[in-house]
Amino acid sequence: MRPSNRKPAIPVETVLAKVSLLAGLDPQDLRRFANDLDPMTVNTGQTVVEQGETSTEMYVVYSGRLVGLLLSPNGKEVAFTEITAGRYFGELAALDNRPRSLTISAAEPTMLGRMSADKLLTWMAEVPRLARNLAIDLAERNRALTERVFGLVVHDVDKRVRAFLLQQAQLEHQLKPGGVLDPCPTHDVIANYIGATREAVSRVMARLAATGVIETGRRRLEISDIDRLFEGL
Repeated sequence: MRPSNRKPAIPVETVLAKVSLLAGLDPQDLRRFANDLDPMTVNTGQTVVEQGETSTEMYVVYSGRLVGLLLSPNGKEVAFTEITAGRYFGELAALDNRPRSLTISAAEPTMLGRMSADKLLTWMAEVPRLARNLAIDLAERNRALTERVFGLVVHDVDKRVRAFLLQQAQLEHQLKPGGVLDPCPTHDVIANYIGATREAVSRVMARLAATGVIETGRRRLEISDIDRLFEGL
């Protein structure tokens, strides 16, 4: 089944105003940017881009959730990242015209806006603020990747899980007592991200919940004691 072109029910400009790539753009530019995005809908399990393909479009997530999968040399799929509403992906291929580095699939029904590489490059040339925002985002992602690699080398699973939860809370502006991750990444996603087994992650999460550091529910996590979550890091 191919993605459909059904238009989103929510105002696109409302979503775009929260996208880091477009931070600081005035309402007129947001409307123009929205008009340059082709709407599309994907169902659970559908693939948007596939690792190794040569497409170059960039995508903005209006609603829903996707997962980025990296195919290892032995053919195993490893969950690399989650992409939720208000985020974007595909900009690297649009910039360097190289094959896709990840397979991106919908984890639930998802609505997207798609922009051609030519249009994105035109926006970058005509709106310096957008180009600057993209440079900042790429720098932050590179920094996060460096910290992630460092964490894999020096930390045990308990510390890696704690660091992951703190990082996610920071990204969602929930790094505070009572901060909530909703949805919270699954144990499988956390395990693949930090380089551990699902069972090891589940044990750490259960211990954190039992000792009152966090409270967990269905795809929801609340930070009960942020000081203790930081302990040992």
